[in-house]
Amino acid sequence: MKNKLFISMLPLKTERLIIRIPNSNDVDLMLKMDKQEETQKFLGGIKNRSRKERAELIKAKEEKNKSGYASLLTVCLLDGTPIGFTGLSIDEKLNCGKLSYLYDYDFTNKGYCTEACHILIDTAFNTLKLEKVYADIVDGNIASMRVLKKLGFKLIGSRKEDVLFHDYELLINDYKVSKNHKKP
Repeated sequence: MKNKLFISMLPLKTERLIIRIPNSNDVDLMLKMDKQEETQKFLGGIKNRSRKERAELIKAKEEKNKSGYASLLTVCLLDGTPIGFTGLSIDEKLNCGKLSYLYDYDFTNKGYCTEACHILIDTAFNTLKLEKVYADIVDGNIASMRVLKKLGFKLIGSRKEDVLFHDYELLINDYKVSKNHKKP
């Protein structure tokens, strides 16, 4: 129910951004980001995916969104230019969400990621009434760690899988209410 409520609220709008359901126009951004060394550094390296493969991924994510699961959303500038992807995957049984994000390197270090995540967290706590939002970051991804710290997340541990991950969480009681956001 909270997943479907969240999807029904899209698109979300901030002062500079729109967060919307992905569509076929986002394939070019995905292909561009696949080739960016800085973007892919913490994701296993350069991807050699075809246009068809990326179009199929976007279509699969669109279908998940239709069923009420926002694992991938597109972040755009107000003029409609897509600049990255984000997500808030909601676990309704545990009443929590997992935050994720990935941006075109040309649009990093401008505060867009923090701004987009802020509205997702605000929505998670103030509208969806989730109790916790968590995220995991690959060891060495200092920029992502800075984003989470700016948003108030706390490091709660680390775990080793194929690589070392650092786990962060933000509890509703630790969250400071943000400015209101508007739908476009």
